[in-house]
Amino acid sequence: MKDRIVRTEQGKVRGIFGSDPRVKVFRGIPYAKPPIGDLRWKSPVPCEAWEGIRDCSTYGPIAMQDVPGSDPNDFWTRELHPCGPEFEMSEDCLYLNVYTPSRTGDEGLPVFVYIHGGGLQGGYPFEQEFDWEHIAARGIVVVTMAYRLGIFGFFTHPDLSRENPDGPKGNYGLQDQTLALHWVRKNISAFGGDPDKVTIGGQSAGSRSVQSQLTTPFSKGLFRAAIIQSGIVTPFHDTTDPRTVRTLSGQEEMGREFLERAGIRSIEEARKTDAAELMKMARDLYHGRLRFQLVTDGVYLPESYEDALKHGNWHDVPVIAGYNTGEVASFNRMVSSLPQNMEEFAAFAEKFGDRAEEFKALAQVRTNEDVEKLFSSETFMRLPVSAVYGGRTLSSQDRKVWIYEFNADMPGDEDRSAFHGAELWFAYDALARAWRPFEGSHYDLACTVSSYWVNFIKSGDPNGTDARGNLLPEWESFTQDRERRMYFRDGAEMVDCEVSALADFRIRSEMER
Repeated sequence: MKDRIVRTEQGKVRGIFGSDPRVKVFRGIPYAKPPIGDLRWKSPVPCEAWEGIRDCSTYGPIAMQDVPGSDPNDFWTRELHPCGPEFEMSEDCLYLNVYTPSRTGDEGLPVFVYIHGGGLQGGYPFEQEFDWEHIAARGIVVVTMAYRLGIFGFFTHPDLSRENPDGPKGNYGLQDQTLALHWVRKNISAFGGDPDKVTIGGQSAGSRSVQSQLTTPFSKGLFRAAIIQSGIVTPFHDTTDPRTVRTLSGQEEMGREFLERAGIRSIEEARKTDAAELMKMARDLYHGRLRFQLVTDGVYLPESYEDALKHGNWHDVPVIAGYNTGEVASFNRMVSSLPQNMEEFAAFAEKFGDRAEEFKALAQVRTNEDVEKLFSSETFMRLPVSAVYGGRTLSSQDRKVWIYEFNADMPGDEDRSAFHGAELWFAYDALARAWRPFEGSHYDLACTVSSYWVNFIKSGDPNGTDARGNLLPEWESFTQDRERRMYFRDGAEMVDCEVSALADFRIRSEMER
């Protein structure tokens, strides 16, 4: 890797020394043609070759989205996006970044490909909570990418489907991720990585993306392990969730409705509409709601990732999956159709068909107050119950899965609970980048959590030693005989995954459907 120059299939790139000079950083490597003009709302196309040496010292633009960090009073501005308004934003966003400790390019190091979150509407791969150089310095090649978001990444319309009758429809952002994985397969050895030792990971919408990559046949064989942060979220049939993967016909109708309400007469006209103006139309019409989402198109996603998990159709790789204690309630607020009184409870029970009476007996509710208490209890808290569901399902398929709950103290606010995304600072060893007044015990926990992640990326098993050479507490995999999870609080401790009799009933009912 002389002079930080690497030859990729498309041409030579020159990186820079990171803040840790042992790590070389290559920013803004294009992996696809700009998805603009006639390529808007089409499957990504590999980028063309270039002459000479491409300078890769600057990150590519972030994907089109509401400007991150534009509201100084927003929680996420201080937490993740203190510099968000300063970043370039463009529809031309399909670039990736490589962080490598390689000296010669021949080391064959394990590779971690991370997919950022943000509701599929926002986010970018170099947010404040990721210290990718620090992770790379521990013997890993890290790859992060931008992908299309919101209306540019997940718009669906009948005319777009007719343009590509036998190919993928919608899910353009997911297809971008898959193309980036193919880029890694072809090019990462030049950066000192082993294309046969790739782990993918993601949090929030990134975890949904990981579960989609576990499902799509287009990514089969491109990675050997997966990390799912913020849960294997199962859409239990007795409730509804707006994040559930949607049907092609439903999303096509929404796309048709959008163009009609926006006064756009055709897809051709829509492709010529300025990107910022299109964003404004979507914002004004839908007021920030998660309208443009994943779709089961029968090709890229032959079935939803939830159904693929149930049917044993995920790619057969080991998995780490878990959630944060403080995000449980916020996830549950997204779930609708929860009963508020005895009449609604009786109707809810009928969803279980000939097992309705069994459900009622286990529920033991007699008053409206009982109903309210039951449906705000852990029995109906999606993340903990889904974690057990996911563990049982994967282990019943003879697959390795490690489950966790993260509950670290988060200083700096009155509410010190482990909020949505809190574990990222610890898993990617970035506490020194945070505004929060973390202390020595937090750094000890970050060393523990990140070491489990690094070990898993290196070997497909989280166990081993930490970054300081100390033996980590054993993290037992979740099995049908021992339903256990790792509990991260002051340290790492194995605990039983205890669920109520009614939660167990719901899990079994879902697995048997």
